[in-house]
Amino acid sequence: MVKNRRQKLLLLLLLFGFIGLSLPGSHQSQQVFEPIHRVQTHKKVVALTFDDGPDPVYTPLILETLHKNKISATFFVLGSQVDRYPKVMDWMKKAGHEIGNHGYHHYDLNKLTEQEIYDDIKQGEKSIYRLTGVLPQYYRPPGGVITTDVMNAVQLSGYDIIFWSVDPRDWSLTRTSSVIVKSVKQHTSRGDIILFHDGGLNQKQTLQALQQLINDLKSQGYSFVTVSELLDIGDRIN
Repeated sequence: MVKNRRQKLLLLLLLFGFIGLSLPGSHQSQQVFEPIHRVQTHKKVVALTFDDGPDPVYTPLILETLHKNKISATFFVLGSQVDRYPKVMDWMKKAGHEIGNHGYHHYDLNKLTEQEIYDDIKQGEKSIYRLTGVLPQYYRPPGGVITTDVMNAVQLSGYDIIFWSVDPRDWSLTRTSSVIVKSVKQHTSRGDIILFHDGGLNQKQTLQALQQLINDLKSQGYSFVTVSELLDIGDRIN
């Protein structure tokens, strides 16, 4: 059974013998797919997402917190980090979390050509698949950069682009855990995708904020789902 657009695209390429079109430059007549920020739903559900990992220190601690609370999240991992910390990545997979592609390096995509962006996406995909056997369905561009070259490269790679609707800027060293908590609570509503980071510079504050946010949102009747589960529940909002 074909479950997602990536698989459908690959099947069509195989059926019609157009494998040679999987190179940048063959996308001019294809439909442009916009980034997904959240979904419209009457259910009190949100998706927790984490970028830039796996990190050898903070990703395991975040995984422990999620396990303790019986929550599945979506991790947009960097291929370079996957290669460095395969044991952490294996734990993430075995814990049942969803794995998304964040590219291989954390490049400034504004400075790359379409071919370079495409190559970075595919290199990240290769690292993830080699270690986990998972072919990611979703891509999140580093820094949230969206240009024509990014859109073309991602579309050709067959991914859905996942953005976010709530960003507490937890990567900033000026953001304390209390500031992160307040920011999320003020802006979260049904169907939101919340952006956190398990890799970077400020994960101690993220970790401290995470448990409080889980408690607070649960007390308001919210439940937590992966990005895939969220998209199955509601209508996508670009």
